[in-house]
Amino acid sequence: KGEGPWGDYAFMEAKLKALYTPSEEARFLAQGTARVGEALGLKRVPVIKRQAISAYDPRVVEATGITMMTTAQGADHTAGNAPRLETRAMGVGEILEASYTAQVNAAANDSLGLCVFGGSVTNKQVAFITESVNAALGTALTPAFWRELGEGVLRLEHRFNHLAGFSHEDDCLPAFFYEEPVPPKGYTARFRPEDLAPLYERLHQGS
Repeated sequence: KGEGPWGDYAFMEAKLKALYTPSEEARFLAQGTARVGEALGLKRVPVIKRQAISAYDPRVVEATGITMMTTAQGADHTAGNAPRLETRAMGVGEILEASYTAQVNAAANDSLGLCVFGGSVTNKQVAFITESVNAALGTALTPAFWRELGEGVLRLEHRFNHLAGFSHEDDCLPAFFYEEPVPPKGYTARFRPEDLAPLYERLHQGS
C-alpha cells in the first residue's frame, strides 16, 4: 500500500511540488518509480526494465504492451504504439507483427528527426520522404531504406542492451498484470517473453 489514497489530487500535487525543493523527500522521489516502490515495499509497481509504464495498460493495449516489453528503451510506448487494435480478435502472429512494424516505423522516424505523432502521414509517404532525403543529401536511396533504417536501429539497440547485461527475462511485465483482471472486461496480460520468440528472432538478425 502506498502513502496516499488513489485519486488524491492534493497528495500528488504536493509530491510533485516537493521535487522542486532540495530535501531528502525530493531526492527520494527523484530516484524514480522502481526504486521508490522497492523502498516502500510495494509489490504492484508498474515498471519494465525499471522504467515506469505510461497509461497504456498492457492488459488491454496488447500490441503496445509487447512494444514496451521488447523495446531496449524500457516501457516506452512511443517506441512503437498501436493503441487502437482489437487484439483479442487477432492471432498472436498478427499482434507481434503489428508491434514490430510500429517499432520499425518509430525508429525510422526518430532517426530522421521526424515527429512520431506525424506517423499517420510519414509512415504512408515513404517514397516522398526518400525523395526528400535524396534531394537534400544527394543520395540515391530507394524506399526500402526506411525499413532497413528502422530495423537496423532496433538491432543495434537490442545488441547494446544485451552487451550491457539485459536478457529477455527483463522483458516480463510485473506479476500483477498477469494476476489481476482490469475492468470493465476483466482482461489479464497474456504475453510473456517466451511468447515473443518470433519477434526476438527478427530483432537479433545480424547482431
